[in-house]
Amino acid sequence: MNFLKKVARQLPAVLGLALLVGAVWVVWKEFRHLKIDDIKAALAAIPPQALVISFIWTILSYWVLTFYDRLGTIYAGHKVSYGRVSFASFCAYSLSHNLGFAAVSGAAVRYRLYAHWGLTPFQIAKVVLFCSLTFALGGMVLGGAILFLEPDAIPFFGAIVPTWGMYLIGAGLWAVVGAYVSMSLFIGTIKMFGNEITLPDWRMAIVQVTLATIDVAVTAAIFYQLLPETPGLTYLRFLGVYVASYTAGLAANLPGGLGVFDTAMLLGLEPYLQPPQILGAIVVFRLYYYIIPLFLAGALFAGNEIMLRGGALVQLGGLGRRMQGA
Repeated sequence: MNFLKKVARQLPAVLGLALLVGAVWVVWKEFRHLKIDDIKAALAAIPPQALVISFIWTILSYWVLTFYDRLGTIYAGHKVSYGRVSFASFCAYSLSHNLGFAAVSGAAVRYRLYAHWGLTPFQIAKVVLFCSLTFALGGMVLGGAILFLEPDAIPFFGAIVPTWGMYLIGAGLWAVVGAYVSMSLFIGTIKMFGNEITLPDWRMAIVQVTLATIDVAVTAAIFYQLLPETPGLTYLRFLGVYVASYTAGLAANLPGGLGVFDTAMLLGLEPYLQPPQILGAIVVFRLYYYIIPLFLAGALFAGNEIMLRGGALVQLGGLGRRMQGA
């Protein structure tokens, strides 16, 4: 039993390392003959209009994410203004997207902010769990749809798993989502680790599923907008490649899924596009969805910390003067 526990603890790290090694090998194999001029040409070939629309999709994506936290605080039973919720959401997601171990890094940011705004540790844990579950629900809804409509679009697995197997997996994903909504409607509470947890009501559960589905679809549109029009590469087919690639990046627990996400996208899009075109889109996608938000969120979070600590120092100084006067 102890051996199995040790294996379970080490498995995520081993999986992440294996995915990284595989990604490095594929990148070396595919790009060893690639010239930097090819990448520059691919970047220059992206129309300005596509760059603008892709950036608008990015803003919309982060706006949709704010409603994860908005619903999460409502579920936790603590009213927080939309302005504060938006701030917490943007900082948490921007930093966790880039730092890796998204659940942990995002939870740390949320704990720092929500604790200052009066939420208890248990309430913050409910917000974190709600946000994580919401994203997973969206991935399962779209993943199930893709497995039914475009099963061969999934990189690697689409070529080796029979169609009926993909249908079965898709049905399983939808069954999980259906079970969650049904539990919210008919049961209401579950026991986990000895604690009784109240589920969101069925209306909120449906909103969760809808919101998460929109989020994943919009985020994929950021990347899709950067690609040239290609026969056979429909948005739905691209969505299958994107969801599979993003899931692989999350499983690797690497900052931004670096290397793993990129490799999966390369493999999935290679039948339709040249490697320089794919890499050019990856560069802009990472700039829009990862790098720019990281700098903005880092500056905002640091400024907030300075304000909080500055206020604490002022209070401490005032207390010291009162003690001296006494």
